[in-house]
Amino acid sequence: MKFPYYCMMLLLLNALMLTMPWGSIYLSLIIAITYMMYRPQHVLHPNNMIFAFYGLYVILSSTLNLILYAIHWEYVLPWGQLIFWDLISKKTLFQAEFTFLILYFSFYQFTKVPQSIVSAPPRSVVIKPLILTLLYIWTWVLALWFIQVTAGFPAWINDYSATYLSMREGHGLLNVITIVFGNITVFLLGLKTYYSKNKRWIIVAALLVMMPLSFIAGIKSRFIFLLVIFLSPYFMRMVFSIKYLAIFSFSFFILLYLGTLIRTEGFYASAPFFLEMLIGYFNSFQLHDSIVISRDPGLLQTVFQIFTKPLQTLGFITDLDANFDISVMLTKEFFPDQWYLEHATQQWPLDTELYLNYYGIYLSWLPLLVYTYCVSMLYRHAVLKRNYNLVPIFVMEFQRIFSTMRGTLVPWEVFIYVVQYLLIYVFCRLAIKVGPVAAKVQNAEVKVS
Repeated sequence: MKFPYYCMMLLLLNALMLTMPWGSIYLSLIIAITYMMYRPQHVLHPNNMIFAFYGLYVILSSTLNLILYAIHWEYVLPWGQLIFWDLISKKTLFQAEFTFLILYFSFYQFTKVPQSIVSAPPRSVVIKPLILTLLYIWTWVLALWFIQVTAGFPAWINDYSATYLSMREGHGLLNVITIVFGNITVFLLGLKTYYSKNKRWIIVAALLVMMPLSFIAGIKSRFIFLLVIFLSPYFMRMVFSIKYLAIFSFSFFILLYLGTLIRTEGFYASAPFFLEMLIGYFNSFQLHDSIVISRDPGLLQTVFQIFTKPLQTLGFITDLDANFDISVMLTKEFFPDQWYLEHATQQWPLDTELYLNYYGIYLSWLPLLVYTYCVSMLYRHAVLKRNYNLVPIFVMEFQRIFSTMRGTLVPWEVFIYVVQYLLIYVFCRLAIKVGPVAAKVQNAEVKVS
C-alpha cells in the first residue's frame, strides 16, 4: 500500500525541484525517502552502494553547502568556495534523479528470489591451510616488491602524496597482480575468521597484510575496500538495519578523515578545512553540469574508448595521448594541468556518459537495465545462494558500483577484470572446501531487532 503514497511524494518533490530554488535539497529528499521506504534487508545489496554514492555526492555535499550558505559561512580554504548547489541546472538535477530511480528500482526487482533460497541453512566451510599460507606469503612479496621498484620505502613514507600520484607509472601490471592476490588473500582470511574458533591471530594477520596493500593503492579508499572484502562473510548473514547504517556511516567518515590526513600530509586536519573538503571533494554533478550547459546530448560519442588501451598495446594506435576514459578526456579539456602535470583526473559521474552516448534520459535506461540485471544475477548466485567462489567477485563488483557511478558502465579495464575474476574463481575453488549442511553452525546469523 506504500506505493501510492510514494508516487504522491515523488510528484510533490519533483514539482518543488522544478519551481523552487535549491532544487538539490528536494532531490536529496527523493533519494533519502526512496531508500527508507524500499530499504534493502542485506548489507551487500547493490542498492546500499547506490545510496552510498548519492548520499555522498548529492545529499551530503548539497546539504552542507546549504547549511554554510544559511549561516553566511566565510570559506577558509585558500581557493575559497568552488561548489554552488543553488546554481546547478534543473536539467542536471532531473537527469540525476532519473538515473537514480532506474538503478534503484531495477536492482530492487532483479534481486528478488524465493524466501526458501534466502533462508537455506549454510554449509560447513574449510580453508586449505597450505594454499592460504602460500597466498599470504606471495601477497606480501608482491606488495613489498611494488614499494621497492616504484620509489622505495623512504619516498613512500616521507612523501606519500607525490609518490602515490607520480611514481607508480610504468608498473601497472605489477599493481594489478598485487591487487588480485591481495583481494583473494584478504577474502580467504575473512572466511577463515568467520569459521574459526581462534580468530585473534587471523585478524592480526589480515590487518598486517591490508596495511601495505592499502598504502600502495590509495589508502583513503583501498583500506575500506579490503575491509569490506574481509568482513563479507559476516555481511552476508547480517540483517541490515538503521543501526548498522549509522555505524557504517560513522566508520566511513572516520576512515575517510584518517585517510585524508595521510594522503594530504595533514592539510585537512582542522574541522573547517575538512568540512569544506567534504563539499568540494564530492563534486561530480557540478562537473556534469558543465557538460550539460556547454553541449548537446549525443549518441555513442565515447563508448569505443574502451578499445584504446588494447589497440595501443597491439600497436594499432600510436598516439600515446589518445583518450581511453571519459574522465581523462574531460580532464584534459577542463583541467589540463591536472592531467599533464600531475597525471590526475577529475571524476565525472555516470550521467555524463549517459548524456554523451545515449541522449541522456531518452535512451540511458536501456544500458542501465542490462547493467543492473548482470550485477543482480551475480548477487543472487554469490550472496543469496552463498557460493563462496563467486563472493569475492561480487564484492569487487559491489564496490565497483561506486566507481561506475563516477565513470562509465564498461571501463577500459574490463579486459583486466575478466582475467582477475577468472583467477579469483580458480584460487577460491582450490582453497575452499565446502561440506554438507552443518547440523550446528558455529556462527549463527546476526539478527537485529
